[in-house]
Amino acid sequence: MTILRFKPAIGGGEEHVFQLSKKLVDRGHDIIVYTSDLATHYPRISYLNRETIRQRYYRGIQVRRFHASNRFTRYPSLQGYFRKLMKEDCDLIHAHGFGYFTSDCSALVAAVRRIPLVLTTHGFFPATAPTHPVLDSLYVALARNWALKIPKKILSISDSDARQFRRLVDPRKVTVIRNAVDTEFWSKSPSRVLHASDEYAPRIGAVGRVTSAKGFQFLIKAAPSILREIPTAKISIVGKDFGYLPELQRLAEETRVSRSVSFLGELSDEALKEFYSGCDVIVVPSLYEAFGIVALEAMACGIPLVASDKGGLPEIIKDGTNGLLFKTGDSNALAEAVLSLLKHPKTAEMISRNNEKDSVKYSWDRAAELVEREYLRLLD
Repeated sequence: MTILRFKPAIGGGEEHVFQLSKKLVDRGHDIIVYTSDLATHYPRISYLNRETIRQRYYRGIQVRRFHASNRFTRYPSLQGYFRKLMKEDCDLIHAHGFGYFTSDCSALVAAVRRIPLVLTTHGFFPATAPTHPVLDSLYVALARNWALKIPKKILSISDSDARQFRRLVDPRKVTVIRNAVDTEFWSKSPSRVLHASDEYAPRIGAVGRVTSAKGFQFLIKAAPSILREIPTAKISIVGKDFGYLPELQRLAEETRVSRSVSFLGELSDEALKEFYSGCDVIVVPSLYEAFGIVALEAMACGIPLVASDKGGLPEIIKDGTNGLLFKTGDSNALAEAVLSLLKHPKTAEMISRNNEKDSVKYSWDRAAELVEREYLRLLD
């Protein structure tokens, strides 16, 4: 497995590789994760602590970490990565993430060594992390002619993701294997107990890296409309700051909602599960999500969802059945959707039950089985 960043660095791709690796090890495969020493890389580079970098295993998964250059935050290179991967005893390389040094270098190694390469895209990067239109277009043109040509199989985590890549390569080469969630861990916990004397104070949550792409600014812009209808409502945003927090804090002050909006920073998985379970609504306001692991985690915890209608989110959330969708970037529509759930508890309860039931479909065991099947076809 190769990926630019790996646990304990946070992100959907990082979680995907960790969970998939665990399940493949359980199925008898030897997995080594090639990755960097980065905690974050775009728009700001930061590194994991030295103790973590030195560790050869992360929770049972063998890891090789390489120092990342901080010269280019969008495309950091890894020192010694190519040379080491050229010598690694492996039957197949599975690269994760389109538009990264680790995947492009893995493609080069696979071509030179003549071993199969699988690429899981995790989104079409001009949509997920745009830099400059000309540079993005140039990269996609180059990738189409070699970095996307070399993989024997391209796996996409959603239909919307797959459509992007089927325009660039032979459509038969692209298969959808959806993201998954650990439903044994992510389940509703009785973290919130209300007493008769308590004032009703609905909790609205949002989770993710604090960047503009995650769309938290639209939730804050929606806050005045929500608070006019329900003044006791509380909005909490959870996630590591990637440099955008000051802008969100300024926006909360500017819209005069700072007393009702809190920024909780990064939480452990245990604390995050408690957070989900204590919310009445989870909002996923991203500009684009290839799939949306946060949505799956909230679903497994039985929490009603309000989400933007772009990318892979509409594939998870059926409007009115297990959540409500709003037009991406439309703060007024976001506010209306949140208020609709808060004002209609029977609808919210129905959605909550549907979410707990539907989340079972997104099993890591099933995802690992499908990935293994692709491996065996290539190695046959």
